[in-house]
Amino acid sequence: MEFYITQCIAGFIAFDEDLQIADYKLFKEEEVVSNLIKIEENEILDEEIELINGIKLDSNKEDRIIIETTKRKSQYKELENYGNIEVKTPNKGGEYLRSNIDNVFEEIGFSKSQDEIIRIYENLAIHKIKKSSQEEDKLLIQAINSVDDIDESISKLVERIRDWYTIYFPEMDTISNNETYIKLIAESENREDILENFNEHFSEDIEESTGADIEENDLLMLKSFAESIYSLQKSRKELEEYIDSKMEAIAPNLRDLLGSTLGAKLIAHIGSIKRLATYPASVIQIMGAEKAIFRHLKTGERPPKHGLIFQHPSVRGAKWWNRGKIARNLSLKITLAVRKDVFSGEYDPSIAEDYLKKVEQIEKENPFPKKTSQKRAKERKAEKDKGKGKSKKYKGSKKNKKNKKKRRK
Repeated sequence: MEFYITQCIAGFIAFDEDLQIADYKLFKEEEVVSNLIKIEENEILDEEIELINGIKLDSNKEDRIIIETTKRKSQYKELENYGNIEVKTPNKGGEYLRSNIDNVFEEIGFSKSQDEIIRIYENLAIHKIKKSSQEEDKLLIQAINSVDDIDESISKLVERIRDWYTIYFPEMDTISNNETYIKLIAESENREDILENFNEHFSEDIEESTGADIEENDLLMLKSFAESIYSLQKSRKELEEYIDSKMEAIAPNLRDLLGSTLGAKLIAHIGSIKRLATYPASVIQIMGAEKAIFRHLKTGERPPKHGLIFQHPSVRGAKWWNRGKIARNLSLKITLAVRKDVFSGEYDPSIAEDYLKKVEQIEKENPFPKKTSQKRAKERKAEKDKGKGKSKKYKGSKKNKKNKKKRRK
């Protein structure tokens, strides 16, 4: 004998092998939405347990209870009929219910109007939207995107103030660190004040500036502008600290492997850490290099070896012939780290440690490019040279044709 258990908005229903209703357990009216939420979160409800335990099985036969669910069978191991339980989606009972839902509702006494059912699903949708908005990685994504925007703004504003302040104090241009440059302007009244208190920042001793003399209101404007940029720089630092704390809470393994900023960029690129956990290592390796992939598909150029993960020091600083291997190993470790963060939540320091050991091993075993790599490099160079030679020859042949025409005339 086979029994098919399925669930719907009304509750849990058990069908026998002839698709007749064997038993059912309806939800309480005030608990319908909360129970549907629990089902989506793969929780086992009291109504489901009562229904499964209430099915009378023939001990002499191998009866089966086939449950239509996304839960694992092991979640039912505490039940009396665990040995007879199978998990299958969809099952015959579920298919029958969806094909004859009005008749089944009438038989079990579920008498909700169409408007009431729509209202239940509206409340369920509102709950999902709220839950999605409350997820920590949404805040993390906005934070890392804000850092990118601030970086872009700071870069443009620093370039502008350097051009502007050089008119007044050109010797300041020797300070390459933008943060120091802005801080000196923001915290000093004029160039004399900078030379007196911060002379150690200059490569040479400067007694007097060769810059133009400007009025007091112009100087105040420059100082105010520098203070605005300095405030942005401080905001960026605060955002970085915030991102680090969020990454430590959400993805400690990914943070340990990639660092807070790069880890957050990967999550932002996909949209959520849960989605990132579903991607294979091969996709993560080239994530962020979509333009290069499409160019490869369209023109036949060489495919990219890495995308966003190129920003990792071990990949960026690797020798060109080792970069592909290191990128592959890093993407594998990213997959492992993200899945541990999402599915178990356990911090495992061995992931980052094993990766660093692997990088050392790759660099030790491949101190020089292999012959195949050298050969490919030479072939690419030869192709380029050949292409240049052809174009020159072609141009020369045109000139020869013109000269021949002139001679004939």
